[in-house]
Amino acid sequence: MSVAFDSNVDLTVQVAFDNNPFDTSLTFTDISSYVRQFNTKRGRANELGQFVGGTASLLLSNADNRFNPNNTSSPYYDTANSITKIQPLKPVKISATYDGTTYPVFFGYLDMIPVSFPAIGADSVVQFNCGDAFKIFNQQNISSAGWRLGRGGFSEIGVSAVLGYEDVQELSSARVSRLLDVIQFPSTERTIDAGTLQVQSQSGTTDILSAIRECEVSENAQFFIGKDGKAVFRNRNYRLSNAKATDVQATFSNDGTNLPYVDVVNTFDTHEVINVYQWTRKSGNTQFVSDANSVARYRPIASVQTTINVSDADVLSLIDQKIAETSLPIVRIDSLKVNPRQNVNIWEKALGLEFGDRISVKIVNPDTSSYTDELWIESIQHNVNASTQTWSWNITLSPASSSGWVLGQAQLGVGTRFAYT
Repeated sequence: MSVAFDSNVDLTVQVAFDNNPFDTSLTFTDISSYVRQFNTKRGRANELGQFVGGTASLLLSNADNRFNPNNTSSPYYDTANSITKIQPLKPVKISATYDGTTYPVFFGYLDMIPVSFPAIGADSVVQFNCGDAFKIFNQQNISSAGWRLGRGGFSEIGVSAVLGYEDVQELSSARVSRLLDVIQFPSTERTIDAGTLQVQSQSGTTDILSAIRECEVSENAQFFIGKDGKAVFRNRNYRLSNAKATDVQATFSNDGTNLPYVDVVNTFDTHEVINVYQWTRKSGNTQFVSDANSVARYRPIASVQTTINVSDADVLSLIDQKIAETSLPIVRIDSLKVNPRQNVNIWEKALGLEFGDRISVKIVNPDTSSYTDELWIESIQHNVNASTQTWSWNITLSPASSSGWVLGQAQLGVGTRFAYT
């Protein structure tokens, strides 16, 4: 059962000890009362990169040795098959309940399970290190997920094997769905936006994650695993049309109004600047765009990429969109640190917001000048200690189009930049 983190929030940590990774129906065992602390990390460094696999680390009390995989007397030991149920790739789910609503925090799979004995053996703890589905996607190639008649290790179609993959030209989103079908990732655990661009065939030796990322690049999309474990594919127009991306979902400030934050990092550099794009589709002609003013100011900073688009015109449209977003540096808020316990109204934001959600941040300087920006969330970290009842919510951010402004200023490249339309 869930355990109280404080008077406002209950925590639930569960493991599906009796299930395999992509089972469509999972039976979870609640281990919440043994959790001392946990940390989760999901997302990407900035808007230029691709999302990486999310991770979670759970520190569990092991005073009765129940989480030791070597313990044959553990309640998580399968005596019928003489094997521990504490196995790699067992599904793990972390959630939190605030004001009657339960929010997913992380969904992934067990990876490493080290057991340690601190205090000179007077204590025992186990660390459940977990990763999301990206790790599994990365381990399977397109051509290795089929079936082989009469070969050991394979089974009947529809049971533990699927028909071999056959490639066709199709929308980026349709390709992503088919790639997930190949490895039998549950159809109920996906949120796939309809793509806008077609993609061509892919190599059968490509791993599933790389193949999907090729679709992501060819759509200017975002692909990640949500905090609920769902595979999410967002098309190139998501941030221009989805209400969570276009409308401010939460406002933070340090002047006593709105929601408080603990710390904020503000930067102005060329780390997120790309002013030359040279992209080529397979069997196509190289498409080139550049921003002459940006090149003159900051020297050429290039992106060279091969895509699986089906026309040169599509490639050109992608890099036209890209350069509008990356040619100029901008005074930007890179990260925000928040203590949800500082204000109860933060909980639904810290637990409910996701990548691409739009927030507003106001910084009031000691000289009373201020800076306000609207931003998209790019990564999310939760650092939680159940024993000391501390919770830190850390997010990295990217400028949401040209919304940023400095009090008394609105100069291009200072507080604003052009946005793709």
